[in-house]
Order: sequence, then structure tokens, then C-alpha cells
Amino acid sequence: MTPVMDRLVAAVSRAKSGSPLTQVTVIVPGHGAGRDVLHHLARTHALANTDVLTLPQAIARLAGPALAPRQALPYPLLEAAVQRVLAEAPGVFAKVADEPVTARALASASWELTSIADSSMQSPTPLVDDLLRVHRTATEPLTSTYYLQHEAFTAALDRLDALGAIIVYQPVAHRGAEDALLEELRRRGETVEAEADTEIDPTQIIHTSDADDEVRAVVRLVRKHLAAGVPGHRIGIFYGTDDPYLPLLHEHLTAGHVVYTGPACHILVDRPVGRALLGLLALDHDTMPRRDLFTLLAEGALRRPELDDEQISQRRLELLTRDVEPIVGGDDWERLTRVGAHEKHHGLAAAVHSYVRRLQADLRAVVDAPNWATVAENLNALLDNYFRTPRTETAAADLAIVRADCLGIAHMDGIAPPPTAARVLDAVTVRLSAHRGNHGTSGGGVTIASFAAGRGRDLDVSIVMGAAEGIVPAPRRDDPLLPPELTGITARDHMERQRLGFIGAVGAGRSERIVTFPRGHLRGGAEKVPSRWLLPAMAQLAGQDVNVVNWQQATQISPQIIGVESFDVAAQRADARIGVSAASATEWRLRELAAVPANRRRGALDDPIINLGMHMRSDRLNGRFTRFNGNLSSVREIITTFDEPVSPTGLELWVRSPYRFFLEHILRLRELSDPDEIAQIDALTKGNLVHAILERYVRDTIDGAELNLTRLQLVAQDVLDEAHADSPGWLEQLWAKDRGMILRDLEEWYTHDRTDHDDGWEPTHVEQTFGGDGHEVSLTLGENSIRFRGQVDRIDRHRGGRIRVTDYKTGGGGKYKGLTDATPTDSGLRFQLPVYGLFARTLGPDVETRYWFVSSKGKFSAVGYPVTDDVIATLVDDMNLVHRSIRAGHFPPKIEAIHWYLPVIDLLGRAGLQRAWAALESVEELSDYVQKYGG
Repeated sequence: MTPVMDRLVAAVSRAKSGSPLTQVTVIVPGHGAGRDVLHHLARTHALANTDVLTLPQAIARLAGPALAPRQALPYPLLEAAVQRVLAEAPGVFAKVADEPVTARALASASWELTSIADSSMQSPTPLVDDLLRVHRTATEPLTSTYYLQHEAFTAALDRLDALGAIIVYQPVAHRGAEDALLEELRRRGETVEAEADTEIDPTQIIHTSDADDEVRAVVRLVRKHLAAGVPGHRIGIFYGTDDPYLPLLHEHLTAGHVVYTGPACHILVDRPVGRALLGLLALDHDTMPRRDLFTLLAEGALRRPELDDEQISQRRLELLTRDVEPIVGGDDWERLTRVGAHEKHHGLAAAVHSYVRRLQADLRAVVDAPNWATVAENLNALLDNYFRTPRTETAAADLAIVRADCLGIAHMDGIAPPPTAARVLDAVTVRLSAHRGNHGTSGGGVTIASFAAGRGRDLDVSIVMGAAEGIVPAPRRDDPLLPPELTGITARDHMERQRLGFIGAVGAGRSERIVTFPRGHLRGGAEKVPSRWLLPAMAQLAGQDVNVVNWQQATQISPQIIGVESFDVAAQRADARIGVSAASATEWRLRELAAVPANRRRGALDDPIINLGMHMRSDRLNGRFTRFNGNLSSVREIITTFDEPVSPTGLELWVRSPYRFFLEHILRLRELSDPDEIAQIDALTKGNLVHAILERYVRDTIDGAELNLTRLQLVAQDVLDEAHADSPGWLEQLWAKDRGMILRDLEEWYTHDRTDHDDGWEPTHVEQTFGGDGHEVSLTLGENSIRFRGQVDRIDRHRGGRIRVTDYKTGGGGKYKGLTDATPTDSGLRFQLPVYGLFARTLGPDVETRYWFVSSKGKFSAVGYPVTDDVIATLVDDMNLVHRSIRAGHFPPKIEAIHWYLPVIDLLGRAGLQRAWAALESVEELSDYVQKYGG
């Protein structure tokens, strides 16, 4: 059988009739096929005065001069015209005319109709009838400046003589309206087609567990053929659908260090410049939501606010608007103007406020512009003022494309309806989305493309992916806007085009034709079966009947039909039929490790990162107390916890969770709160507010003010109003409920405080700090000592001389029932009361301490005891273990048994840490801890 490319050369020779300079035009099915034809004709010296054109290129060459000065109608202007029709006369689309998706759907249908000269049909549905009205109304005013596709087809038909001798190579019409032109080309010239165009003839079929393993197998195949000497540009990979194959091919070919060319995985709207502009236009310009704006700034394409000619870091922006002045959006931004000139963050706040308000004004200028020319002008000003100078060639090219597209929006005047925020966003989106782009240099590596691009290719190796039912052929839903009676294209026509594309892609390989398909779906679901178009080829290779039920059993013994069981099996056991090379460096490592017994794998690879990971995993699984499990004894000299005064509540945290103490007190990690997520006051904030109210009220009482419920209520109103102003995310209805509960609890608290006063107690100190200048509190532990710091909510003195220390609690008292004078630390769990009592004993000998539960939840009860020498002795005993363990650097991964969210712990994996702790419970270094506090 003569190769089809050789028959093409013979056809060109016949067309030239012995005169090498005779004009010949070869019509090819695609750009890739055109490149192959050019190369082959050049090698056979048949290229002189021979043009190789795709059908759209031929149409543009013939129709452009004939229809000048009119230009081809760009799709964005057609969509703009459709939007105008919907705005002025929406018809049956009235209820959805304002939705951007409506204009897009109608414009897409109208674009298809521009290729049909007579866009009409008998007895259309009301939907189709109104679509035809919208199409005619939108296109008629444009035809004086722009020509439609069907006009180009007609003009091209009239000028076919300009092509000289015509050869149609493996013809295919991608659109129904092209059929007539293609048929006329075939009638006038010679057609060269593959001799077998009805069935596929693969040399190998591979099926895998899913699409990801399928792509890995393909990369192994490619590396095998490259190693055998096949040039990369002579290998083609063709797939049925972009999702999931295009991103997977980009990922795995890159990991396998294979040079390739094909459609870009990420188009312009996915890359930083395009994404940033669309993000700015999509912002709510009235509220300027902080989270959305700062997300855009974090991506790097936009200039951040500047202070002293330097861009402010993202970290400082987040700290300012989360901690210093919490902001959600809208009027919250004005809070930045309240930061006084004497305050640390004044310059930062002023710079951010100026930037946000300036950006807000500039965005409003874009969407509120009186016409599209002004929109274009203001968009380019936005690019000048807010976009960073590109640092890469890709970013520079993207910015240039975006700028040109924004300038082109000026042509919408007189065509589109007046600008609005939604229309501006849609106009920019349509233009930027049209730029798909390509990866690599054409012809400079392995080709990746869809099935349709495989027809007419001349390759040594063709690999066709996704040949499973449901992918090939792809299901097609009927379009109610474009019925077959209108377009002339039936479901059968669509199916036939897919079949010819599939056959053409498989047949593109001269020596190797490989078809692959997945048995399952990456996102789960039912098992997949081979495509109906692949089953006959499987039967031929297997030598017996193959159907969708028995295909696995019937093909098991065929050497040309290969099943890849899983990624794990494929990575460890190479199949020479696919290729012994690994698909990536990771697979090489896995293969090397698999060759070594499990107990000797640590150190098998010359890779310090992997070896450390294996060391960590082994230590955690086998219960070895090392640095990977919280044993920092090797660096204990740099642990400075006890060099300064320590908080008793911090040491309580070490008892509950030594690992969390390490994260929060040694590494000083903390969660940065997000005002957008705080819809309601949390328990900690509620407690802080009650503390603040009682502090102000009691302080005034100490200064001589009378006990008075009205005064307490006024203080509470002030504190609660300030809190509400500082918490923009709180929902009003929830805040009203919580505020009422706080005020009711304070009224109840007042009656109890009044009773205390009548019983002889007078407050003497409020929010009294110790551990600083002049108030040192320490505890001697043999040769060592611990210095403490803290802040006592309240200290009262009785008329009889006794001193009482009070720590307010706004929750329930259930977990504090273990506190008595016999168990003052609740068996080593709580140190706050005895340490506060230790401080109070500097004020007098007769001291008692208590937790006072100042809420209806806590029933205004109190838990406490007198601070005696026995209490201090118990504190010393308990502190010995804590002090010794922290100084030794012991922070095992014990996690508190709590149900609420712990950001850092949950990020690290609570379940994994719990398993690691369970494996450590018999470690000698931790025996004292386990004996006292349990596992």
C-alpha cells in the first residue's frame, strides 16, 4: 500500500505537468497536517510555487481582497450587538435578558448562523423564531463595515481560479457551511485520501486504572520511542477531551523532561495579568471587599499600596486589616483614618486608605463611563496605574495583549448598549478568553492535540488517548437554539466527524499506532468500557470476539493489548512493551526503593529530603522519641521559656498538649483572624468584653464611685458599642441577641456583687499585673526557681483583713469541679489560682482564691479555696515535672481531646499526631508525664 503522503507528492507532480513553477494549492485538514505536507514536499523537491493552506486560510485569502474594505466580523462585536438587541427588544428572552449568559448563548448561536446564507426554517419554535429575529437585528447594521462568514464562502467560491491547480488532501469540513465549498474544491481538483478510512488498525492497545495512569503510561511510551531514535516531532499524542487530558499531559510530560508542543493548558484569563484585570472589574466597587481585593494583590500582578516609595508587604497589609483595624469592606475602610498621627501604624493606614479609595474611584470611572471609547481609555489608565512592570516575557506579552484588547473595546460604540459594570466585565472577558495560546515551538517536540488535529498527519508514532465509551464518541446534547432543521447538521453528522477524527488520528502513525483508554474515572463513578470504535480492533488483536462485557477476559493473553493494573504496580515493575523508562523522577525513586526490603530503605536513596521523611515516618510509627516526635533535647539550651517570667495558663497548656505549647509558646505560631469569617461574637471575645466592662466599673468603684446598676449599664453600653464598631463582620441580629444576654448577665452579677459588698468585701485592685517591675512572684524548686507573670482580674479585702483573689470566667463551671483545698491544682491540671494566691500573699497572710463564673451559664457560682502552705507545696510538686520536662525539651505530640477547631493542629493533621502520641506512651523519658496525666 503506497503511503498517502507519497500519493500526495505524485498528485502534485501531475498537477504541475512537468512544469515545476505551475501554481498548485494543497488544501489540508489542519495546521499540523499542513506542516507535515510542507516538510514532505520540500524533501521531494515539489514545493516550488505550491501553497499549503487549511480551508479557513484559503477562504481568508480568496474572500479578503474581494470583500475589502469590509473586514471579517469579530465575535466580540457580534456579542455586543446581541446585547443591544436584548436591551432594546428582548422578546421571549425578557426575563433573562440582563443575565450575561443569555447574551453569550445567543451570540454563540448567532455566530453559527453567520455561516448560513439563508438562516430560516419552516415552523420554528418560538425560541428559535426569536433567536432568528435577534440574529437578523444584530447583524444587519454591521454588514456595511463587516462581512459575515457565508459571504466569505460565496466570495471564495467565485475566486477559486486564483488557487491554480487544486489538491484536496484528506478533506474534512469542520462546519456544515464549509461542505459546499469543500465539495467544489474536490470537483475542480484532485482528492488524496487514506486508502483505509473506515476502521482503525492499532499496533498496540493499553488500558489503565484511570486517566492519570493512562497519561503516565503514554509518557513511558514516548520516552521509549525517543530512546529508540524516533525524533520528537515524529511522535503525536491525540486525546478525546481537554478535560482531563490536556492538563495531565502538561504535568506529566514536563515531569518526564519531554519537550512538547500543543495547546496551552492555562489560557490568558488563567494567568496573573488577565486574572487580575477581570478580578478588579468583578469587585463590588461600592464596598471594595477586603478579602477579594487582597487576594488579587497577593497574586503579584498588581502594585500594592506604597509607603516611603516601597510597596507594602502582603503580611503588613493583612496584619493591619485583620488585627489593628479589622475590615470587611464598605465604610470599614474609613476606620483607617482613625489611626492617629502618634500611633505606630499611622503611615501604613493612611497609605492603604488612599490606595483603596483611589482604586475605587478609578474602577467607578471605568464602569460609569458615558461611552465605550471612554471605557477603553480608562481601562488602559487602570493598566498603567495599578499593574506592575512585567518581570517575565510571558507577563509582558500578556500585558500587551490585554492592552490591545482593551483599546479594541472603543469599537463597541454604536454597536453595543451603554456601558454598565456587568457589560464591561463581559466585554473584557470575551476578548481575553479568545486567546488560547500554544505551548512550545511548532514542530519542535512531541505534538499534543485533539483527535481532529490528527487527521492528515504524517508521523512515525501516533498515540490516541481516551478511547473509552463516553469519551469517544463524546455525548452530544441537542441545542434548542440550533436545531438540525436550521443548521443542516444532524447528530449523525456530528458522530461521523468524531469517527473520522478518531480514525485519522490513529492512522497518522506509520510504524506505531497506539490506542489507550482508562477503565475508571478520576472523580469516581462506574467502570468505563472500550469505545464502540475500538472493539473491532481489540477483537482482531485478541483473535476472538470482544464485547463490552467480556473484553478484559478475552484480551488477557494478547501481547498487543496491555493492562496497567495501577500506578504502584507500573512504577515498581516496568513493562518492556510500554517502556522500561520511568515517567518521572519520582517513579525512578519509587522503583529504586521497591528493589530494597522495607527495613533497609532508609538511606537507600541519595536524597536527604526523602531520607528525612522516611526517618520521621519510621520514628512516628515505631514509637521512637526523637526530634520528629517533639524531643528537642539536643537543642534544649536554646529553649528560653524560664529565662523570663512565665504565665501559669501557658504552663497549663503544656500539661494538656505539650506539642501545642511548643507551637504557640516556643515557635510563637498563631492564627490570624479573618474579619469576614467572624459573623458572631465568639466565647473568648465575649469573655474579654465582660472583663473589660467589669474592669472599668470596679476601677471606678475603687476610686470612690457608689455601687450603682445604672453606672454599670452605662459602662457596658460604651464597651459593647466600641466592640461592635471594631467587629464589622458581626451580623446585626446575632449581635443583638448576644448583647442582650451580656447585659442580662451583668444585671444578675450586680446583685451578687452588691451582696458581697454588704458582707464586708471591698475591691482594692483591678487587673493587677505581676511579674514586672516591683511585683516579682517566684516559686523555688530545689536548686531552680520559676518566676511568674500574670494579671489578676480583681482583689478584694474583707473588713476583717482577709484577702480574696478573683478570676472571672464567663463559661460554665463543670470542668473546674476538681478544684478544692485538697486538690488545689486539680491533680496538676490548673495552676492559675495557686499562682495568683502566691502573689496575693505578698499583700497579706490570709488569702483565698476563686474562679467566679459571672454568667447565667455558670450560675454565678464560685470555685476556690484558701491559699495555705500545703497549697503551695502541691504547686511545687506539680511544677517540678513541668519545669523539668520543658527544660529537657520534651514536647510530645499529645493533642487535647476537644471538638473545636485548632487551626495549626488541624493543618498538621490531628489524627496523625494522635497516632504518633499513642506509639510514644511507653517511652521512658515520658513515663512520669504518662503516669501523672495518662495517655
